Amino acid sequence: GGKYLVHGSPAQRTLKKNDEADGRVNATKYFAEIGDHALKHDVKYYIEPLSRRDTEFVTRLEDALELITEVDCPALGTMVDCYATATNGEDIVTVLNQWIPKGVIEHVHFNDVNRQGPGQGSIKFGSIIDLLHDLGYTGTSAVEPFDYVPNGTACAARAIGYLRGLAETRH
Repeated sequence: GGKYLVHGSPAQRTLKKNDEADGRVNATKYFAEIGDHALKHDVKYYIEPLSRRDTEFVTRLEDALELITEVDCPALGTMVDCYATATNGEDIVTVLNQWIPKGVIEHVHFNDVNRQGPGQGSIKFGSIIDLLHDLGYTGTSAVEPFDYVPNGTACAARAIGYLRGLAETRH
């Protein structure tokens, strides 16, 4: 019953030294095949730009968009991951403001640069929530921490409460 899948996994993007051209050819073939499969099953497949700390392949939104354009399959899309965007030195609000109006951002991962949930690190999610609202964002979003502090249940509860509080107290 799911409607989308996210292709993150930095381990699936390891390139052999001096092999970016072959990696790109293989990625294009892979995403063309997965895009066709996703289209047949009415699923959206998001190519997630990751942090340069975690991988060397598809680390910018532009990288994902180049692949999507080359494959030309409507089942492929892209997204913004707050951790990856901030870790790469980009301003999340600027990136969202640039790309959401162009219709290319369909999913947002809420996580912080310390790899914990929103509200547990230094990213100010209030301005992100405000912008998503102001732009009329209708895509999906998810909380994606990598470090569950103090544990999974508490991390989830804190993230839900934090984000809900920001959404409800918008000015």
